[in-house]
Amino acid sequence: MVDTDIGTSTNPITLFKNVYSTIFLIFSIVLVTGLIFAEQTGLSHDVHPGLAIVVLWVAIIWLSMVEGSQASFVGLAPVDRELYKDSHPIAYKCSKICHTADNLDRYLMGRQFMVIFIVFAVNTAGAPLANSELWGLPGWITDIFLVTGFAMILLTCMVGQLNSQVNASHCMLDYCDNYFALFTLCVAMAVEF
Repeated sequence: MVDTDIGTSTNPITLFKNVYSTIFLIFSIVLVTGLIFAEQTGLSHDVHPGLAIVVLWVAIIWLSMVEGSQASFVGLAPVDRELYKDSHPIAYKCSKICHTADNLDRYLMGRQFMVIFIVFAVNTAGAPLANSELWGLPGWITDIFLVTGFAMILLTCMVGQLNSQVNASHCMLDYCDNYFALFTLCVAMAVEF
């Protein structure tokens, strides 16, 4: 049985998937944070764990805006922006910039380079150094989550990319109706330039 609300389900299989994916995400965040404070990531080892935590979370939050803005701007392209000029003024400003001439293509190109830079920052701050060990975890857990990079993949994708794309595709105007989205748009355009 599926409720009429978006994303809610009483299906036992869906519930199971939601529970285990949440557990894996929390475990991945704990592992990455533990690695940082144990100074077993590049940035925490070379500079300071506090800086690594700040860089990691600022980069992931910015990545979520970059990814969500893409869904919003592409989805809003065919919509007459005068319809939301008064109700969503910042989204209107973003749309006015992004949907003029070939700016959407330019934004998408700059945005792609931003994703590369941001994911590089995430990996520098949170990816484990070679032969990292944490809390005496069994070798098979270390191999699965740290050696393969699975913990970083889950953290980056689930927090920084997928949820923001899904949310933005359902709430395009609300997602980009803020100055963070406008700033991100301007940076992407500058990167493309």
